[in-house]
Amino acid sequence: MKTVRDVLQDADPLRHEPDRLEGERDRLRQAVVAAAPAVTTPASAGFRSPVVLLASVVLIVAGIVAVGSQLWSRGGATLQAAIRFEVRLAEDHPTAGLREARIPGSDRVIYLHEEIVVTNADIAQSSVVQSSVVPGGPSRFGIGVRFTAAGAQKMREATAKHVGRPVAILIDGDLVAAPVLKSPISTSAVISGDFTQAEAERIVNGIGIR
Repeated sequence: MKTVRDVLQDADPLRHEPDRLEGERDRLRQAVVAAAPAVTTPASAGFRSPVVLLASVVLIVAGIVAVGSQLWSRGGATLQAAIRFEVRLAEDHPTAGLREARIPGSDRVIYLHEEIVVTNADIAQSSVVQSSVVPGGPSRFGIGVRFTAAGAQKMREATAKHVGRPVAILIDGDLVAAPVLKSPISTSAVISGDFTQAEAERIVNGIGIR
């Protein structure tokens, strides 16, 4: 069996040279050893290049994701209704579980049910409508809404047994109107609030943003 020394000697490409060349063999070996780092440097650089490239790609992707997240967040903000529209059933007298709310411009108080009947998502279209004009007074405006098929069904079912009692209209959580139902509501309704034209237009535009 060959020893390690034998294997190394057999691997020596200069082992058959005459002894008089021993000095030159040593110099050649030293030159090869000295050249080894220079030989491996390109390979090492070549090996590092993909790593550097991969790191750059990762940074680029991370930047894209970060920008995308910001855009998505900003986009998500627009998905929220600029005006939160809600319809709730209400009562004239307090009952357990109901929330008290005062009707704007009056001393009348009603009591709201917690359940929301319809929201922005249930409105197919909204528009500004002019309320009755008092001679010599400023023009006042209301909001006309047309419900989606699903919204109309919700309103019909909720108001069918609520005739003669108030229904509350809330904008951004604030009570703006509480008309007493004279008949069930289904496909459309008019909120005859005491709005200026600018206020009514802002509400209509806001209701349409989902």
